[in-house]
Amino acid sequence: MFVLGGLSQAVADTEEDGRYWFSLYTQGKLPADNFYWSMDTHPRWRNEGQHFDQLILRPSVFYKFNPKTSVWLGYDTIISHPPSQSSQRENRLWQQFQYQFDEVASVTLTSRTRLEQRRREDFQDVGHRLRQMVRVTTPLPVHPKLSLVMFDELFVNLNQTEWGAQRGIDQNRFFIGANWKFSDFSNVETGYLHQFINTRTVDRENHVLMTTVRFNF
Repeated sequence: MFVLGGLSQAVADTEEDGRYWFSLYTQGKLPADNFYWSMDTHPRWRNEGQHFDQLILRPSVFYKFNPKTSVWLGYDTIISHPPSQSSQRENRLWQQFQYQFDEVASVTLTSRTRLEQRRREDFQDVGHRLRQMVRVTTPLPVHPKLSLVMFDELFVNLNQTEWGAQRGIDQNRFFIGANWKFSDFSNVETGYLHQFINTRTVDRENHVLMTTVRFNF
């Protein structure tokens, strides 16, 4: 069994956990010119995969100005199952701008900027959060369908909420892995993701084995 590390004693006020995340992305063309739909499904497990942690459902629509530039509008439903607590539900409306820079020396750089409006069940206030991702891909010489993938995504809370969000840095995710392109319409990506979460009590570091499958219809 792939072991990423377990829940350990807090070291310098930090807790660690090994997790498994799976993501399924599907996209397709809408009848209107340059409009597309997208649907993401993200089941996630904690404690070395022993316990189901979270399910995210993310439908969205987006408009392509050109092959490299797009704007998005989406809505998330997040159902979480914290340890020794009842399940929690969060809903997010979000807007996104995505841009792919011109390729340089076989390296492709993509920027994704997302603004979220977060509502937690049983609370009235809205949390506003900014997410900025930079993603880099480059072909690997071992096979024409294989690419190296790296990305970093910073999450910043823009306000404080009754349900626990603190103004400032919320978390950071760094990923490194490989992408295998089955065709122009499908690919699979797997690798290691390091998630740092800033909380009011202790900081958390999650070591995540993440696999993503994408289909374009």
